[in-house]
Amino acid sequence: MHSPTRLSSFRFSLLLLLLLAPLMGWAQDRAQALLQFEGVQTRYQAFYGPGAVVRGAREQLDPDDQAIADKALKALDVAATRAFDVKASVSAIRQEVATAGKGGAAPSPQVLAAVGRLAQLRIDYAAKNDAAKSEFINQQQARLTDPVRVELLGRMAVAEMREVDFSSQLLLAAVVKQLARGNGGQFTSLPNSTLDSALDTLWSRGVTSTHARNLLIVAREVERQVTLVLLCALPDEDVAALLAWRNDPQAAAEREALLGTYRAEVKASGAVAIRTMLRAWPRS
Repeated sequence: MHSPTRLSSFRFSLLLLLLLAPLMGWAQDRAQALLQFEGVQTRYQAFYGPGAVVRGAREQLDPDDQAIADKALKALDVAATRAFDVKASVSAIRQEVATAGKGGAAPSPQVLAAVGRLAQLRIDYAAKNDAAKSEFINQQQARLTDPVRVELLGRMAVAEMREVDFSSQLLLAAVVKQLARGNGGQFTSLPNSTLDSALDTLWSRGVTSTHARNLLIVAREVERQVTLVLLCALPDEDVAALLAWRNDPQAAAEREALLGTYRAEVKASGAVAIRTMLRAWPRS
């Protein structure tokens, strides 16, 4: 038989859960809306889904290295398929964003509708051919300098996430290049702890070289401009609602959680992929 004290404690815990449930639901709604607003799942799938890692690494190789890298790229594809888990990574990002957003108000129906329209614009834009994309951009040209839309763009994390993706591509391409050139021994002989440290150094170096930095600036700016064009296609009332939502007290913490977790997921999965590839690579 339960004691009065234990019964009272159970009732208090149940009451506390009932009181917290709406807040937890709000946080999840906010997290889901933010991931959709930023296009996180679509982005992660595009860069780290099946075959995407190899495409990204190949893009960063010079033509001479592309011609000799087939074996290394195939090895990377096998390793990346095991290392990158889109569902798990997006779930981890969503959880961190939800934690950072606890206490914030649930997105209003107007915000959710605006997020949905932006997500659909992103899908529609990606499906266009180059000529249709150019025509679409020209249609929005007059509003590209609208200060409200520019400010909303500044609240988004798209350019910073592109930097993470670009850094990952550079690192993976650097290792593939060394394997293709027969220089894999400098990596394959390292113990895991030393290799992980070396990968951290390579990650940092990738965006500090002049050539890589210039490419990164271009990649970030293209991402910003495309996103701004999409924002320009939204009605004024949608943009105003989204800006108010991303200016609320929880927004900065959510943005930092999104970026930090996205970066951590990409770096960790990339390190696993590289380690898996190197450990399976035949030592000469």
